[in-house]
Amino acid sequence: MTPKPNVAILAGGDSPEIEVSLKSGAFVESVLDKERYNVYMVIVRGRDWYVECAGQRFDIDKNRFSVTLPDKGETLFDYALIMIHGTPGENGLLQSYFELMRIPYSTCSPTASAVTFDKILSKRALSGCDVAMARDIRLNRRTVLDTEEIVKTLSLPVFVKAATSGSSFGVTKVKRAEDLPEAVRIAFEESDEVLVEECIDGTELSCGIMRHKGEFVLFPPTEIVPDGEFFDYDAKYNGKGQEITPARISPLALERLYDSMKTIYDALGMRSLVRIDFIVRDEVPYFIEVNTVPGMSPASIIPQQARAMGLSATELFDMIIEETR
Repeated sequence: MTPKPNVAILAGGDSPEIEVSLKSGAFVESVLDKERYNVYMVIVRGRDWYVECAGQRFDIDKNRFSVTLPDKGETLFDYALIMIHGTPGENGLLQSYFELMRIPYSTCSPTASAVTFDKILSKRALSGCDVAMARDIRLNRRTVLDTEEIVKTLSLPVFVKAATSGSSFGVTKVKRAEDLPEAVRIAFEESDEVLVEECIDGTELSCGIMRHKGEFVLFPPTEIVPDGEFFDYDAKYNGKGQEITPARISPLALERLYDSMKTIYDALGMRSLVRIDFIVRDEVPYFIEVNTVPGMSPASIIPQQARAMGLSATELFDMIIEETR
């Protein structure tokens, strides 16, 4: 009889989204099929990697990616299921470690993770593709902020975004030119580069996509209706808005959305399950960003979409592990 693989769910991380990551990890731990896998929750905080057992912490041996627990001896992990949003789980750092260790893991490659985590790089990588995108201006810490040029080029309102942070932090919608410097300052607190992007008025959508057995699996899109100006942290995690699945869009917009998603997925070299965000205006989907480690709490968008297509969370993670192990 083939022994069950030891699956490590990695949660925590070093970004402001740590609490969301812990909720995602706990949900995944609850739904994984214990008849198929030996499941361990590994908390990652900087250099501290550990498993909690009976109120005690047991450090991970990073040289072997293993843990030694009472009465069990050393357990070598066979597979890493990454549930860390932001650094180091979404930007390629953990992926590089697992590549070095030759341990299979659940997300995109180090290169694809690094590129998609950077809003500027991902847009530049897609510039030669048939994908609609908002106009933008890139800023770094050496850039002299020219408010007049930004307003002239992009018009108002604009979104000011940290280039390498999640969509919930370091993002400001700016309606007045005099508010641009403060919005840029906030974004630079999260990232060394900043993206100033024209505002596309339309329907905000988020949609899951993966490959399984060589075929695309396209999830029903979710329509985002925030109470505030945009889909910020409160809207995403504190219920300050509506998430409608499936989205109320036309068949033509849905067809174009799915075509764009497949183009983006392949152009950025992605694998496994990702979530891609768009604004649809006049039946045209405008790319916003990619999430290669989407939230996985019971209320998160991907579990909602899986339920809408008749797929349980247990079945979904069986597919992810089968595809990436």
